[in-house]
Amino acid sequence: MTNENEKYGRSEAPGRSEDARLLTGKGQFTADLTFPNMAHAVFVRSPHGHAEIACIDSSLALAKPGVIAVYAADDLQNIHPIPCTRIAQGRNGEKPVCPDRWPLAKERVRHVGEAVAVVIAETRTQAEDAAELVNVDYLPLESIVRPEKAILDGAPQIWPNIANNLILDWDDGDKPATDRAFQTAAHTVKLVTRNNRLVVSAMEPRAAIGRVEDGRLTLYACSQGVKTLHSQLASLALRLNNPDDLRIVTGDVGGGFGMKTQCYPEYPVILRAAERLGRAVKWVANRAESFASDNSARDSQLTAEIALDNNGVIQALRYHSIQGMGAYLSASGPSSPTRNTAMCLSGCYRIPSIYIQVECVFTNTAPIGPYRGAGRPEAAYVIERLMDMASETTGIGRTEIRRRNFIPSEDMPYSTPLKVTYDSGEFNEILEKALPLADWDGFEMRRAVSENLGLLRGLGIACFLEHAGANTSESARIGFDEDNRLVLFSGAQSQGQGHIDAFRKLISETLGVSPERVTMVQGDSDISPSAGSTTGSRTMAVGGGAFHKAGLALIEKARLLAANQFECAPADVEFKKGFFLVAGTDRTVTLEKIIDMAPPGALDTEVNYEADAPTYPNGCHIAEIEIDPKTGALTLDRYTGVDDSGRIINHMIVDGQLHGGIAQGAGQVLMEDLIYDDDGQLISGSYMDYAMPRADNMPNFKLDFHPVPCRTNAIGVKGAGESGTIAALPTIMNAIANALKSAGVSNANMIDMPATPEKIWRALNG
Repeated sequence: MTNENEKYGRSEAPGRSEDARLLTGKGQFTADLTFPNMAHAVFVRSPHGHAEIACIDSSLALAKPGVIAVYAADDLQNIHPIPCTRIAQGRNGEKPVCPDRWPLAKERVRHVGEAVAVVIAETRTQAEDAAELVNVDYLPLESIVRPEKAILDGAPQIWPNIANNLILDWDDGDKPATDRAFQTAAHTVKLVTRNNRLVVSAMEPRAAIGRVEDGRLTLYACSQGVKTLHSQLASLALRLNNPDDLRIVTGDVGGGFGMKTQCYPEYPVILRAAERLGRAVKWVANRAESFASDNSARDSQLTAEIALDNNGVIQALRYHSIQGMGAYLSASGPSSPTRNTAMCLSGCYRIPSIYIQVECVFTNTAPIGPYRGAGRPEAAYVIERLMDMASETTGIGRTEIRRRNFIPSEDMPYSTPLKVTYDSGEFNEILEKALPLADWDGFEMRRAVSENLGLLRGLGIACFLEHAGANTSESARIGFDEDNRLVLFSGAQSQGQGHIDAFRKLISETLGVSPERVTMVQGDSDISPSAGSTTGSRTMAVGGGAFHKAGLALIEKARLLAANQFECAPADVEFKKGFFLVAGTDRTVTLEKIIDMAPPGALDTEVNYEADAPTYPNGCHIAEIEIDPKTGALTLDRYTGVDDSGRIINHMIVDGQLHGGIAQGAGQVLMEDLIYDDDGQLISGSYMDYAMPRADNMPNFKLDFHPVPCRTNAIGVKGAGESGTIAALPTIMNAIANALKSAGVSNANMIDMPATPEKIWRALNG
């Protein structure tokens, strides 16, 4: 690939201008905000997984000093159910069941942590003390928490008249052709596995402040995009006659990963309470609330199998998921486990026939929402686990069986059986680049060294592909401040990704202006252009494409001003690298000078942009692990990756995204597990019980790139924010299985995530 596609080497990559401010405590998060006469809210939450609400008595709480009000569901008017905005259709066009999710529970609670009432007091401490005195009389009901059990006949019914708790039965592909391929296959391999439930655990818990400002409701909240949150609140949860009667402001955000995209029950409650009381009301979640009430992630039972011929060439793939969705549907509904998974289910491989079926079910747990990867990790995980199993079954080496099935680069664009078209990809070239980088051939020597120390060593590989930027629409606006600096107005909300630096570099390249002359505004629904959230690894590919288009439109406006200065026809004015020049002469003027001379507003530009299709990041990751067979303790010793993220604007940012993604993937593989007991109680509901990866669990990552420019957006960029997580799951699990097989464990492929020391020790000891 050319240097143009990797625009800056790591040593030359521009730094992140926001880091110094954030690292020195100068960031301003929602919890940092205070307003005059501000009250504080604490929510009363259900201690039961499933129960009827007989009555709520708040008299003792209201008698406490400093308590201003206690509200239950019937006490706040003009609040409506929290919306599910993405409705996938099932078989025969059937729509999913979508019961009302009231912000404060009515009549029944369906998961631990569901909000039942809110206490508002002068201080947070007073509100916390009073919340303990709100007496809720519950009549407990039977709970069900595992999706594969919730769908069985006779399981407790979470919603009346919803048989087997089934929300949606969805499928895609050619089932008869797939079944025929399995009937005639020389080899078949099958994986049955669990996709463990995760808590998102962003560094900053959710928080919100409601106010009435200038006669309008105003919400200050951490979010991944004010426009998405505004539409869900104004039109659906509040049903305002005039959406302009609501303003949403988001400041710094300490991580989101998909969880902070949507409207949550607390937000309309806080707003209506502020409206009723005529004063600001602030709520900040503690970590226990986050575990119980934030959207969780994953939680599915997966079965996948592939059919192969005698040469190890894949003939067909079958995939079945039973996906737990929680007690209610989140805003994104069943879109992640259905279409998101299907869009990359073929992976890097030519698979003639595919059939996918997903059954989404209710459980007595917090709702499931998008989390780094959002349906794509499941696809990469099962395919790459199956490829290793196919290698073992056929006797064909792990790298060779992948080579035999790769989609050749000359076949791009390539359409999968599930009506998805990959625009680009050089899968074999990436594999050949990754193997020497990881010293694949030297593994047996390292294994021998480990065995001499009494340790097992495993080698894992995964060649993954995902789709990114599925939401292909975006708007962008360029304005100017009083110093004539370019101001980029973005609807995408940074949560640590360094948006300002990436957009600044892109627009300075497009216009040929100094990067220091470019700044950015985000996080205010009053001035944000119409846009989607920062989700799905779309911001640079789609949002960057929008700013590139806006930059080109600005150049055309400036061309007219330059022609006026040159006293020539606009058609005679050329633009090259920041300069306007008259064709065939030496007369030039910089765009920056035109900006300084332009009348106010003359160069303001806003555009709507539509990418042609999503992007398809891909790569090859390789991991090595060591296991102490005496204890089952595991060390992630080496990790190597070669990624195709398309054109790279800033290596520092892309490296950071991959590092973080790999660490989150490793956390799911090795330790993270959000567990409910059979009564719906949250067993691993704190960091005392829920393990999180730390820096000393990670090796130094050895990363390289093979950038193949995307053909379906204006700037050739592919997503990078989720690739690390998607790749890490099968890579590390394949390494664990490889180590266990070397010790003679016959069912090594059946170990589930998280592969804790206890699970590994039990596998080694039969």
